[in-house]
Amino acid sequence: MKTRLSFRCESSYPEWVRALLVGFFSALHDFLKRPLLVLGTCLLLAFSNLVLDGTLFRLWSLDRERQQLLESSQNLKTDLSRIGAKIREAKEPSFVEREARDRLDLVSEGDLVFLFSDEEE
Repeated sequence: MKTRLSFRCESSYPEWVRALLVGFFSALHDFLKRPLLVLGTCLLLAFSNLVLDGTLFRLWSLDRERQQLLESSQNLKTDLSRIGAKIREAKEPSFVEREARDRLDLVSEGDLVFLFSDEEE
């Protein structure tokens, strides 16, 4: 059953304007009777709005930046734990002694030291 809207307008508008308005509101009334079409149109308009004003792109770029920051944070945590292990190792007396022997050529008491000369006699 199709309902036709009509209204009586006592104004100075030309007949073609009244016909245009009646046609528009009649089509709008028929459109609003179809809820799935209204839902689809609303979803299409919402998606178009997100794409056209750049919101969707901004969301995508913010998510990408968040992923990069999480990866950077994980790398920094790994570096921090590795440096912490080196610091703990450096606090041990055996490490200090080994470094003194290797880097500074120091010896402890009781060590036998050999000196070689490059000159031939």
